[in-house]
Amino acid sequence: MGKRVAGKLKRWFSSRKLKQKVRYLVLAIIALYLLLFFFIYMFFIEKSMMNYTLESNYKTMVSIGNNLNSELNTIKSMSQLIMTNSNIAAYLMNDSTPGSRYAHNAITSIYDISNNFNYINSIYLYRLNWQSVHIARGITYVNTAIMKEDAWLKEVYDANGGCVIRINGNGAYITKSGEPLISMIRVVNDIDTQKPIGLLVVNLSSKILEDSYKDMEGNGKQFYYCDESFKPIRSVKMLTELNKLEITGERFNQTTTGNLGNKKIVSYYHIPNTPFIIVGIEKMSYADAIPSKLGWVTVALAALTIFSLTFVSIFISRYITSPIERLVQSMDIVKRGWLKRVSLSLPDDEIGRLKDSYNNMLVEINNLISQLIEKEKKMQKAELDALQEQIKPHFLYNTLDTIAYLALMEPSEKVYDAIVTLGNFYRKFLSSGSKEISLREEIGIVKDYLKLQKLRYEDVFEDEYELDESLLDKMVPKLILQPLVENSLYHGLRPKGEKGVIKISVFKKEDKIHIVIFDNGIGMNEERLSRIMDNSRNSFGFKGTIERIQYYFGTDDVYDIESVEGWYTRVDIKIPI
Repeated sequence: MGKRVAGKLKRWFSSRKLKQKVRYLVLAIIALYLLLFFFIYMFFIEKSMMNYTLESNYKTMVSIGNNLNSELNTIKSMSQLIMTNSNIAAYLMNDSTPGSRYAHNAITSIYDISNNFNYINSIYLYRLNWQSVHIARGITYVNTAIMKEDAWLKEVYDANGGCVIRINGNGAYITKSGEPLISMIRVVNDIDTQKPIGLLVVNLSSKILEDSYKDMEGNGKQFYYCDESFKPIRSVKMLTELNKLEITGERFNQTTTGNLGNKKIVSYYHIPNTPFIIVGIEKMSYADAIPSKLGWVTVALAALTIFSLTFVSIFISRYITSPIERLVQSMDIVKRGWLKRVSLSLPDDEIGRLKDSYNNMLVEINNLISQLIEKEKKMQKAELDALQEQIKPHFLYNTLDTIAYLALMEPSEKVYDAIVTLGNFYRKFLSSGSKEISLREEIGIVKDYLKLQKLRYEDVFEDEYELDESLLDKMVPKLILQPLVENSLYHGLRPKGEKGVIKISVFKKEDKIHIVIFDNGIGMNEERLSRIMDNSRNSFGFKGTIERIQYYFGTDDVYDIESVEGWYTRVDIKIPI
């Protein structure tokens, strides 16, 4: 039913005149503008607030994590001072009673080192036989049995002297007040042998967690610390918002809860190198984001927009759609296939110039059609001439005569190689009727052609190649090199009467691929260079080849010729990349 109504509405609108369409479209824009204005307004602000709050929330939680890690690193440095103290080492390495001089010196050193550090609740130093000394700022209950468990000790020893952070020492330490402790546990190694000689446990007050975010709370922001199972470290009311947060393996994640206008962002951040997860809850308030006068400004802007759209509709109808309608009526004759110019009196404005441009376009189209037809004829003729020139019987006859001579005078392998080369040449030459081939195949045709010519003119030339392999997959028109190489052989090297070189180079320069055909033959003087584009027999195929390249790549700048009479000729074909 809905599709049927939509189809009827679409057909109805399509059948209206341009002037009517403009009116209906303006009315539809006004209605849509009024209908969606409030929602667009609200969602735009909400999106801006959301993006800003999400980014700000992430930065805040990273900053809290950095604050906590900074304090923990300070305590780690303090624990290293304790571990490297000589009195500590003496106590751990000497089997003395708890009240001995070694124990007294160890306690004194621990107190002196830790006295100026914040958050210290207690410090315990254990020998390997579990005898210990400690200092404390409150009553702490110790369950040594838990510490002796293999699972408890394995993680500490696996840290290789590093610090392991646990909440309440995984149950080994409990304060009388019930305040959670942050236990930093590490193995003490002998400085000389690096073998374990004891354990050091530094218990910190949970105030270190609260102080990491105390300056960032307020303004609708709340933070809580949890362990890795998302259990709150301190006793707090149930965080119902946390139940709506998707718990993933990612270090950071966040979501939104609540209704439009009263949303909250709930996020968590797993602080690196710790077992702590900071959970943040932040409220978003539209009242704080929308200035008091912005609503009136918006209403005024909406009224001005409606008035402007109405005015634009009238203007378009009078000065654009009506003249275009008259112009279209005069152009209908073109639908019948007649490219006839429009004869219509219109004002000298854009619509009038549109009519003039349309008439000029028709003239140019007729000219282009004629030019394209003529160019295509020339192109086809050039391709046909190149093909006919190369499949003329004299080349095949001469090559077969040479092979027959080889059959009488040379080993069969050389005859076989010549026949295979001849077959390869004509197979690549024909290319299954393709008009374009890769540059690699084009050079392959040249190599086979010169190999066949060497059977007849072995003492006349040598061929050399300097090719950039990365450029050889470029597609080019077929037979653009062989005619130029033939010119080098027949009109450059043979008339010189001594052995020469034909060198083909392929390289990239700026934004073009350069294919250079060089020969050290008789060269050309200035007069002959000026006539090189003529269809003379002395420059077989050159003009047709250049025209094919120009036509294929759509540019005239596709070649350069450099020649010194008696010395060399260098033809540079420039292929746009």
